[in-house]
Amino acid sequence: MADLHTLFSSNDPAGYDAVEAFTDRQDQWTEVAAALGAHLQHVARPGFDVEDLESPRTNLLMFHGVGGAGKSTLLRKIEAALTAAEDRPAQWGAPAWTQRLLPIRIDLSRSASTGSDYERVLLTIRLALAGELGRTLPSFDVALRNYWEVAHPGEPLDEYIRRTGIAGRVTNMLPGQLQAGVGEVAAALQLPGLAGSAAGQLTSALVTALRERHERAQALAGATRTAALLEATPDLEALSYYPHLLAWDLSRLPAKKAVTPVVLLDTFEDTADRHRDLERLLQRLVWLMPGTFFILAGRSRLQWADPGLHGQLDWTGPIAWPGLGSTRTVPAPRAGEHSGRQHLIGDLSPEDCETHLAQRLTVEGRPLIDADIRAAITARSHGLPLHLDLAVSRYLEIRRTGRAPAPADFDCSFPALLARTLSDLTAEERHLLRSVSLLDAWDLDLATRAAGLTHQAPARRLTERP
Repeated sequence: MADLHTLFSSNDPAGYDAVEAFTDRQDQWTEVAAALGAHLQHVARPGFDVEDLESPRTNLLMFHGVGGAGKSTLLRKIEAALTAAEDRPAQWGAPAWTQRLLPIRIDLSRSASTGSDYERVLLTIRLALAGELGRTLPSFDVALRNYWEVAHPGEPLDEYIRRTGIAGRVTNMLPGQLQAGVGEVAAALQLPGLAGSAAGQLTSALVTALRERHERAQALAGATRTAALLEATPDLEALSYYPHLLAWDLSRLPAKKAVTPVVLLDTFEDTADRHRDLERLLQRLVWLMPGTFFILAGRSRLQWADPGLHGQLDWTGPIAWPGLGSTRTVPAPRAGEHSGRQHLIGDLSPEDCETHLAQRLTVEGRPLIDADIRAAITARSHGLPLHLDLAVSRYLEIRRTGRAPAPADFDCSFPALLARTLSDLTAEERHLLRSVSLLDAWDLDLATRAAGLTHQAPARRLTERP
């Protein structure tokens, strides 16, 4: 794929080819393939039940690392690799599974969000399923239609979808499927007059039928907790439990229509707030859809296995989330090493840096950047992809002046890299870093005392960074 930023950095783009070079990440793909394969085997077992709310959850992976380490690029490449075999890097090899997958990548960054963040996530998933399945998901659709009429009175769903730009080519499919779902429910209840009624009337009729155990209603929307969810006030809190209905609907699809969603949540650090409000809703989404596989990417490790977060999140501790805990804190794991379901995206190897720089800018298939300059950039970069990209931009800037770049031009630091790194730090970590910059030595006790802190946690987190 062409690198548009580089392409528009010169009046002579024909003088070289600029591509978004993707470097291997073989270890990360191996982890994805293994975890996803195990998940598909797990959900195919006869005893698997999407209504089981007590079993531990292993339906997720977390990739974490500093800004600029290549997390977003990795998620985009995983999405492409799961979508079409021809988009999968040849070195990754073919996966072992044959089941039908639906990758759905969602950027959680604040700059990308419009409207309610959780609404946007859930609608994006349902819209993707609308385009893939072309059919209703009755339990969820009835609940969603009722919620929408209460939460967004007078605002048609299709207009909201179009205005917020979350739909793409399937903008008009979901409202039509919701209406078709209403018709299915009305027919199942043998009350055709309800098809054009308000969602609240249809919901009440369905709840009554479910409570009275009408056979056709049970067959259509008979999850154990459907009636209770439909009776609840249709607000954001209730909406956060509707994924349970979506999971049930997906589990009832006929074999020829069956699909396993793979939801990729990027920029997970932007869910952070003091009360973990959005994080709690997203954790609920993961827990209530055990048949769906989730891949998360963010700057920090997931803390869901920490029992100390009980009360802030619904499910916490190592029993609930096996593989998300870590017994290794110092020294930090290197790239490629991991503890269970959490994986550090760290430094690229020197060989990967060389490959990246050789492929980014080429002339008739040959690297534009000379080998000695590539070596100098690699040595200075410490394997950070963002540093490599900034060095490529510097190379082109020097070249535009008419001077030939030299290795010494890249014995430098980049302010953008420093700003990106500092933006990853908490307020405590930034304070500690300012304090220890005045010291001639470093150890945990000394750094903690210099910053006037009472605990070593910020200093430990700094030592764990790649």
